[in-house]
Amino acid sequence: MTTKVVNIMKNRKIILLVISLLIVLPILGYIGYIHFRTTQAENRIDETIAASKIPEDEVIVVEKIMYNSKVFAYEWFPKSITTKKDYANWKKIVTEKQQFLNGVKLTSKNKSRLDTPKNCELTYSFVYESDSKSVSSSYSYAGNEATPSQVKEYFSYTILANKSFK
Repeated sequence: MTTKVVNIMKNRKIILLVISLLIVLPILGYIGYIHFRTTQAENRIDETIAASKIPEDEVIVVEKIMYNSKVFAYEWFPKSITTKKDYANWKKIVTEKQQFLNGVKLTSKNKSRLDTPKNCELTYSFVYESDSKSVSSSYSYAGNEATPSQVKEYFSYTILANKSFK
């Protein structure tokens, strides 16, 4: 009777191991896939930033790269940056005008927002699209796409509109 119990216990352990592997391995595979694709996209975006002649030591990441997809179909990876020059320029503009670029008045309560580069309202947005293997880029002024006159007046660097990696 004890050998039957031992055999049943062994069979249950084997079944649990197989079930665990069937659940864990696909999850680990998917996590590995996302990591690989995100790293690939980040490299492409960084190449586009370098091709735009923005010095690496000037770059301040506002939003880290992020994986997005429509259920195993189209994938895109956005990343937003600002630069030390743009951040300094933004602080100067906000301080002089006594209001943020989005129109909110500068007060003693929100003045601390100027101390964090991630709050800068002058940003460059980059999106790597895996289908087209290209990076599209744009300027953002106060959270909206910048007009050509805003780009010329406020931004320190000219970025490439599109870069293909085929």
